[in-house]
Amino acid sequence: MTEIAVLFVTMFALMALGTPIFVAMLAAVLVTLFAGGLGSATVLPTQVAAGVDSYELLAIPFFVLMGSLMSQAGLTERIVAFLMYFIGGIKGGLAHTVIGSSAFASSVSGSAPAAASMIGSAMLPMMRRSGYRQEFSAAVVASSAVLGPVIPPSVPMVFVALVTSLSVGQLFIAGIGPGVLLIVGLVVVVALRSRGTERIPDTEAVNPYRKDGLLAVTLRALPALLTPVLIIAGVIGGFATVTEISILASAYVLLLGLVYRTLNLRSLFDVFTQTAQFASTIMMIFAAVAGFTYIVALTRLGDRIDQLVVDAGLGPFAFLVLTMLFFLVLGMIMDAIPAILIFVPVLLPSAIELGIDPIHYSAVIVVNLMVGLITPPVGALLFVTTKLARVSFVPLVREIAPFIGVYLLVVLLTTLVPALTTALPGLLF
Repeated sequence: MTEIAVLFVTMFALMALGTPIFVAMLAAVLVTLFAGGLGSATVLPTQVAAGVDSYELLAIPFFVLMGSLMSQAGLTERIVAFLMYFIGGIKGGLAHTVIGSSAFASSVSGSAPAAASMIGSAMLPMMRRSGYRQEFSAAVVASSAVLGPVIPPSVPMVFVALVTSLSVGQLFIAGIGPGVLLIVGLVVVVALRSRGTERIPDTEAVNPYRKDGLLAVTLRALPALLTPVLIIAGVIGGFATVTEISILASAYVLLLGLVYRTLNLRSLFDVFTQTAQFASTIMMIFAAVAGFTYIVALTRLGDRIDQLVVDAGLGPFAFLVLTMLFFLVLGMIMDAIPAILIFVPVLLPSAIELGIDPIHYSAVIVVNLMVGLITPPVGALLFVTTKLARVSFVPLVREIAPFIGVYLLVVLLTTLVPALTTALPGLLF
């Protein structure tokens, strides 16, 4: 156990000092190799290279590229107009539109920060003009953006599939049940909170989209609405791999932007540059994880956890609850991606040994970790929305508390009711 302690203590200590995640992981691997006498470091380059030698890894940057292209091409605004036609003029309609738009943006980007940026930049000025308090608006944007990593295509689900060899399609579909519950919960909170947080808006003043007529609004939004349909149909139909689907979907959105003439060379250069930078970061993390996994295998950490579970007499329910509490706390202090890459491969075999469905276990972990996106001290979406809405951090945290309650309730329900994550994959695959 000494080597394992050295590995994790070194990694977390370096992270606490602000060291980039991949550097902290590789440094921890080197320290453990030398301190534990586990062999030569010359084997690491081979392990690191193997960590990024995966065709499936391409799906992640292409899904992010698709979301960025959609934002730059103005397709997000078309969806906002479509939703605003129906609900923009009712009390709390703008906040409900944010939730609906975020669900759509999530279904094409799979990334919470991307969804927050897309929807926040479009909706926050409109909500300000309509009398919403900025803290409340920012809370709605941040909490609804968390739908991105849950609703397919989910980037964290792709990470889980890559490190566990589970079906990406089944993991995608497993996120639909929790995603629907989250949408319903957010809508209920907004309906209750909007009564005391905004003035009753004037329908025509707030909802100018009705002037265009239903047919015009629908036709403008239809090509964008087809994007998630094509993705889900491809995943369920199996006519292409998830990587191929991500590439085709990106090409489809790019084509729409060119047809609408909303994309130019400058915007395309910015989008491709940002995606390349993101992809580089992901590749470095995966390379570091490969070295980390090598040490985990050498120290037989998985076998030790199995033995610990047996010695403690933990059953499936106790193991599930304890590990979910672990991931809930972990998500508050650590980014979801390294948490998934480091701990899911270690804990999943023990869960399977206890008879826990791997799809259910993995899906609940993803939903669980996403709570950390809107909770201090890390709370990546809190920092994104404070900049977008120009509000202070502490008031935003107070405003978002009821939405955090919704996520905790959904985590509890998905943990206790496996059918929420396994029924649809079992039906479709």
